[in-house]
Amino acid sequence: MNLFRKGALSLCALLSLSFAMPAQQASAEGFSTYLEGSARAMSLAGGLVARGGDPSVISYNPAAMTRLEGTQIQGNLAITQMYWGVDWKTLDGKNGNAHSSHQTWPIPSWYLSHQWNDKVWLGIGQFTRFGLGVKYPNNWPGGFNLQSVQLITSSLNPNVAYKLNDVFSIAVGAEILYADMQMRKNLSRNAELGMLRAGLRGMMGYDIGDPGDMNLNGHGFAFGGNIALHAQFNDQWSAGITYRAPMSLKVNGKMRYDNQLGAASIPGIGSLANVANMVSPGSGAKINAIQNCKVRGTIHLPDSFAFAVAYKPIKTLSIEAGATYTLWSRFADFNIYQKDPVNDWNNNAKHWRNNWAFNISAEWWVKEWMALRLGFVFDKSPNNYGHGDYMMPSNGRKYYTCGVGFKWDNWTLDLAYMYAHNHEQNYNESAAAGTPGVVPGRTTHPHAHNFGIGIGYKF
Repeated sequence: MNLFRKGALSLCALLSLSFAMPAQQASAEGFSTYLEGSARAMSLAGGLVARGGDPSVISYNPAAMTRLEGTQIQGNLAITQMYWGVDWKTLDGKNGNAHSSHQTWPIPSWYLSHQWNDKVWLGIGQFTRFGLGVKYPNNWPGGFNLQSVQLITSSLNPNVAYKLNDVFSIAVGAEILYADMQMRKNLSRNAELGMLRAGLRGMMGYDIGDPGDMNLNGHGFAFGGNIALHAQFNDQWSAGITYRAPMSLKVNGKMRYDNQLGAASIPGIGSLANVANMVSPGSGAKINAIQNCKVRGTIHLPDSFAFAVAYKPIKTLSIEAGATYTLWSRFADFNIYQKDPVNDWNNNAKHWRNNWAFNISAEWWVKEWMALRLGFVFDKSPNNYGHGDYMMPSNGRKYYTCGVGFKWDNWTLDLAYMYAHNHEQNYNESAAAGTPGVVPGRTTHPHAHNFGIGIGYKF
């Protein structure tokens, strides 16, 4: 192997260090990141379900591996930069606004496909299906609902594809997902706790102090699978469908507070565990829960269906139209159990709805060595408007994608750009419904810029 080939394969490997640099920012609605599966897929708005053509089909339709020859490898790196503002109006009638910094996240992936014989193909890929990175300014009014959150995931997905005949192929695969989660909330913005402190000061002249921030850090694994079908009807028409199963992500970690109020005591009364009930009977406030402890929880990740049809009016031009249906209703809540010494359940209700995303794309090989690509996605929101929170500062999105691809001998180079126009999220209904920590207001000018690069090699 010559020096150039070694260097290029090393670059593929560097682009594919997924477990060292897992993805952190959602692109599609909810917290799905399916559009960043590869640079070519990004430029084609995810349009590889029926079109196929490179090893990253493992992420979109692994049955399309049967249209790949020999052994192929590909490494990708996507960069996502998101921005939004928030306007709000507090209960005392004060208006305010804040703007996020441009938050930049890397999303790497890699794929390997191998033709075992004329009927069987083996493939494995690492990519990110889910990711989230949101951060709000310190001491803002919605801090009790959310100050910041990061959900970092990485999926390893081995597949076997079988060519049934000249038209139909099928594939099955397993998925192992690793996740790391961090969440921060500002308990100083908890209205109930503020009333409790005021009541305690008024009744007894005692202040239990400012609780400050709550920090949750956890990690865990989830296991799932997929099944896919691809049909190559003739040189012009092809179609595909992929189903990915739901997963239950078991999170274990630690809850830490700036100030542990439950460990304190009031002179002449003792433990704070019953003070909340004394000051505000029936309020449900639990000071004893504000203590450092271990936690466990479950995040129900949704299953999804992807459908697409591709058409080639001429040999050098392909057009694909498709849809993805994601069952976000499975993400109904996030239950957290705080272990010793707290021993208390906390339920964070979400009430999300299932959603559709529709995409269309075109790829034109203007030269044997160069392709131009365009795509568009309309992604509906899974938000239930009466239960919206600050974890997802958008209300549906539109994506405009473009890119260019190059071939040189056995090498491929793909470059992509995607602009996400996020619709503004209105929080008035959620605030009126009493969603904890949410104040009336809306997001302003939410958008994201995404860039991708991919390098592939055919052995």
